[in-house]
Amino acid sequence: MNFQQEHLPKDRPASEREGYGFSLEHFLEDQWMYLVGILIVLVVFFYARYAWRKRNRR
Repeated sequence: MNFQQEHLPKDRPASEREGYGFSLEHFLEDQWMYLVGILIVLVVFFYARYAWRKRNRR
């Protein structure tokens, strides 16, 4: 049996964004929701730690 793929993707030049390996601007642009989520989790963690210390100091 000979299975051949009839419609192979054609090669095309890389876009300007794909041409470079890594850019901080592109990373932040694509991942901003995750970064905001991590920031919220950190704020809640540090506030809870502060409140726990304040409550146990009495």
